[in-house]
This record gives sequence, C-alpha cells and structure tokens, in this order.
Amino acid sequence: MENREEIKQKWFEALLKARERVVPVDSLCSAFGDLPIDAAYEVQEMIVRKRLDKGESVIGWKVGATSRAVMDQLEIDEPILGCMTTQSDYSFSKEVEASNFCRLAVEGEIAFIMGKPLKGPGITKTDVIQSTEGIMGAVELVDCRLKNWEPTLSEAVADNALHAGIILGDVMKPLSGFDLIHEGVIMYQNGHLLSSACGVEALGNPLNVVWWLANKLGELGKGLNEGDIVLTGSLTRFFFVTPGDVINVSFSNLGRIQFIVR
Repeated sequence: MENREEIKQKWFEALLKARERVVPVDSLCSAFGDLPIDAAYEVQEMIVRKRLDKGESVIGWKVGATSRAVMDQLEIDEPILGCMTTQSDYSFSKEVEASNFCRLAVEGEIAFIMGKPLKGPGITKTDVIQSTEGIMGAVELVDCRLKNWEPTLSEAVADNALHAGIILGDVMKPLSGFDLIHEGVIMYQNGHLLSSACGVEALGNPLNVVWWLANKLGELGKGLNEGDIVLTGSLTRFFFVTPGDVINVSFSNLGRIQFIVR
C-alpha cells in the first residue's frame, strides 16, 4: 500500500495535468487511494505554490459549500476553502472563454475586501467587522478538474475548492449598517431567470463565512492580508454555462455584473 506522501504526489500530478491540458481526470480516490481532509489541503497548497512559482500572487480566498443548495449539489456537508491568485481575476473581462475550463459553472456571491490583516485562531465576528474595508457583488467562475463533476470532499478540497475565477462588480459599500442577511442576488442566463436568493443562505450571514475562514486559515498557518478578497460562497446553486450564453447577475444594493461566454 502506498503511503500518504506518495498518494499526495499522484493527486498533485493528476490535478496539475488536468489544469494544464484542460481535460478532467478520473476519480483520484479510485485511481490512487483516498486522502483525509488535512492531506487534501496539502495537495491544494502544492498546486497553489506551483502557480506562485510561475510569478502569480495571492489576491484572496474563496469559501465554497456555504449554502444548503451547493452542499446538496456536491453532496458536501461542510464549507471548504481555496486560494485565489492573480490568474483568477476576470473582473475587467466582458467575455469568458469556455475553452479555458473543463466545464464552466457560475455562482453569485457577496465578496468582502479586507482593510486590515486577520489571522486566527481566536478571531471573533467583531474582529471581522473591524478588519473589513467593504463588500462587493461578485461572480465566481467554478470548474471541476474531475470527470462528471462528482468530487469527494477531499477531491474538491485538493482541486482548490473548485475555484476557477472571479468577476467583481463595480460597487463597494461599507459593511457598517449594511443588511447582509437580506442582500439579494438574481441570476439570469440569456434573459431567463435562473435563480434568486439572499445573504442568509451563506452560513446564515456572509459575515459568519469570513469568521470561519479566518479561524480555519489560522489552523493551516495562514491568515488574511490587507487587500485580500474573500468570496463567501454561492447564495444559489451553481449553474453550468456554454459558449454563447449571456450571464447577468444583479444584487439589491451591490450593482450588476454581465458577461458573455465565448
């Protein structure tokens, strides 16, 4: 039986190949053996480190599976986190190339912009409020580098929590006095309503997501830095898109994001 380090290396190599070739791979667990969550985060770190070695830099973090809708879709019962780098930022793009992804899906989310560093353990929700510069509407581009979009919890974590990109809106509001729980999002595809929801779907309050993230990162020896973007998770289920789609995501008070899939 292969040891943990050998399995980690094989997971890393398979996911790296999938990313470079934009071709999903078979189940990592079936092919190489299972890994516990902590080892899956180590594989994620290996992948992120590879990108940083190529000159990218960290721009923030995403938290996935914070709504019951996405938990049910992925059959995952706890939040997971991933790292966003400069390659993730599609905010100034009006078009997204579907061919750059294995199978692209989109999510409407509320993003936090950090004004001060924040590192757990022991972070409180008051700490989060005091460290937040503002909040923005966002679309997360998500992709699964495993076939059929059926990752296990560990596979999803290793695959950088399925992160593929971010599109930020152009409106930032101060957190103070903002009604996060009732902030709504409406998603349209080619003019047809896909879904609508509000902030309460993200662990009861997007603020809770940042609190969870800061303390989880502390367990991993990491923290949030000034200027970091934090995606707090899809408020609705995620939706697959194809070339020719026009996606429009509008928020109650955080503006609108529209782009075309090519």
